[in-house]
Amino acid sequence: MEVNLSLLIAVAALCLSVLFTIVLWIVSRRSNARLTEALAQQQQQLSALKKQLHINASTLEEIQARSLVVAKNTEQTEAALAALQQQFIALGEQDPDSRLYQRAAEMIQSGASAEEVMHNCDLPLAEVQLLMNIHQPK
Repeated sequence: MEVNLSLLIAVAALCLSVLFTIVLWIVSRRSNARLTEALAQQQQQLSALKKQLHINASTLEEIQARSLVVAKNTEQTEAALAALQQQFIALGEQDPDSRLYQRAAEMIQSGASAEEVMHNCDLPLAEVQLLMNIHQPK
């Protein structure tokens, strides 16, 4: 009887071990399937993020190129404006009648109104408005 009981206990332990192993195998397969699915989703997200990063990098390069063009155009415009101001000053020094315009420009830069400039410099409104567009502080 002792052998039979020992054998019975051994067989029961073996069955429990096999059953436990099967349960663990099933649980690990399910876990592995979930992890595989999560990995696939993460890879898809990574791929989408890489595409978006590439698009953003291209957009940034385009914006930087446009910014350089705008900066170059701004520099050219500022240089042209400085040259025009020098020409204006030179013309003002050559022509005695232009002293009125020079005085009007100085008044505009100091904040005088259009009416004040018209009255003090005896200039028409259209000319005063033009001078204000050119010389008014921004």
